[in-house]
Amino acid sequence: MDFVVFPDHPATGPLCLNLRRDPAVRTVRHPSGRPWIMGHWTDDEAVVAGSGPDRLLLLGTTSADAGTLGRMLRRLRRLEDLDTRVRELPGSFFLLASMGSRTRCQGSLSTVRQLHHATVNGVTVAGSRPQDLAALAREAAAVGLPTGAPGLGTVDDESLALRLLAPFAPFPLAQRPAWRGVHAVPPGHCLTLGADGRHGTARWWRPPQPDLWLEDAAESVRDALTEAVRVRTRRPALSADLSGGMDSTSLCFLAAREDTRLITTAWTCRDEANDDTVWSGHGAALLRSAEHLPLPYADAPTWYTPPPPAHTDPAGPLAVIRESARLSHLARVVAARGSRTHLVGVGGDELFSPRPVALNSLARTDFRSAARRACAARRLGRWTLVDTLRTLFGGVPYPQWLESCADRIVPGVRSGDSGADWEVVPAMPPWAHPDAVSTVRRLVRDAAAGEPEPFAPLRCQHETLRAAARAGEIVRGAAALTARHGVTFEAPFLDDTVIEAALTVRLVDQVAVGSYKPLLSAAMRGILPDAVRARGTKGEHSAEVYAGLRRHRRALSALCDDSHLAGLGLIRPEVLRTALTSLQPLAHTLHPLDPTLAAEYWLRSLRETQAPVPTRPTVPAAEGA
Repeated sequence: MDFVVFPDHPATGPLCLNLRRDPAVRTVRHPSGRPWIMGHWTDDEAVVAGSGPDRLLLLGTTSADAGTLGRMLRRLRRLEDLDTRVRELPGSFFLLASMGSRTRCQGSLSTVRQLHHATVNGVTVAGSRPQDLAALAREAAAVGLPTGAPGLGTVDDESLALRLLAPFAPFPLAQRPAWRGVHAVPPGHCLTLGADGRHGTARWWRPPQPDLWLEDAAESVRDALTEAVRVRTRRPALSADLSGGMDSTSLCFLAAREDTRLITTAWTCRDEANDDTVWSGHGAALLRSAEHLPLPYADAPTWYTPPPPAHTDPAGPLAVIRESARLSHLARVVAARGSRTHLVGVGGDELFSPRPVALNSLARTDFRSAARRACAARRLGRWTLVDTLRTLFGGVPYPQWLESCADRIVPGVRSGDSGADWEVVPAMPPWAHPDAVSTVRRLVRDAAAGEPEPFAPLRCQHETLRAAARAGEIVRGAAALTARHGVTFEAPFLDDTVIEAALTVRLVDQVAVGSYKPLLSAAMRGILPDAVRARGTKGEHSAEVYAGLRRHRRALSALCDDSHLAGLGLIRPEVLRTALTSLQPLAHTLHPLDPTLAAEYWLRSLRETQAPVPTRPTVPAAEGA
């Protein structure tokens, strides 16, 4: 599914001609007859309703029907009324609404459905994929239309410098597209297009107060997650990960209650000490109605298998680069079994895992409880006294914290994090070029100078939402891979309704020391067997990391011979080669490889597809409803 949204403006006519070259493009029109939405989607991905000249369209996964949307549309007096109405709709979707001369566009909180916009030919155009807007800008420039921003539609080398940060760039820089002049709509915000060609963004969603007792919040999570799974079980067959963890196992047991043929998949682990395989087998034994499909590691590509150029995401570097070949293999296997939708537990860790930052938030309202739990956490986690005190008492407003990150970002070494940090403080890899490090620090300072508003006033809610947005990026990239095999990649935990329900639990219940995912465990009581809910371990996959690097060491090292990132002055290839060929006794020291390899492979894929890649130096259809 992909689409572009146009305002009801005369300047959009020449732009639409570029899209009409594809005979498969579907079109929804403004009352004036000008194109409003053009793109590709199937009938079961779209729900549309109209009331006079006003229209409401959902594109994605939802159980809402035309009648539901019609009733909602008739209750609207203005576009802003959607702020509350849209919370009634389950699923994961884009919402596009037209009232009068204005159009409203919004995606999902997690960015699984992320909107972008760019100004081309004097008007703002929105789209579901940044590469489509970049291509539209290049097409416009080719026929002499004004494109506004210099270099619009070309690769943004400064964004690539940010992409080298490990584990990821801080918000809002993490939302910056890899294409120059293309902008992402921030999570929780909507984009409004006017008939004059201008646009505006506004925040439509704010996090709920964390004031529900554990059992009440668990009921909300159970209801939201049940509906999120039910939305995706309308097909005759459905596949789902059964990794052995609480997240994926919960989805499997929820899906087994629905009227669909369930196929569960489980990778076998190389390391016999990894008990994921044991717990996955235990869950499979209890799910007697499902078809269980083991995925032996000997029959599948290893991690770090070099991807073919077509097996990347044109939107930007893949967050799942190390597992890209395995994801394609998985999609082929489940497609052969009849599945067209695959459920994954991505988002469960992000929403339900306890975080030290919750102690910092709790200390603002209930210091005694926060202190008791911090002391317990210090004993279990071997925190220093300084770290414990900083977790309880530390913290500055988000813009100041972001500015402080600039000086803490150094090559190779991550600054020590504490519960007072809004996010994980990232680091540049040891092989980053000094110029790239300077660029990243400048971009962080510039972002801080804009005094960005955090996702939420509470640090713990901000971190949860930031993690959900990162998980959304992972899902988008994986979905781009599996879609080539006719399989949609779905993460029910990342639906707006589930995220909102997870944020309602009291802070004191988020930091229950010694309890693993207490909210999810309570929500799954009576659905997930107690033996599975009681699991307190988590699998570790360094064996897969080392096996993949051993097998592909030569191919990975060859990237250093003609590195595209080095050509842009972003890395020092000789340092990267040393990291790839030397012994690395600690697996976590290899984590910076992923964003670097993702950016390198992405640039190479653009060369193969003839898309424009910067060189150093650079300038800082058939119609239907």
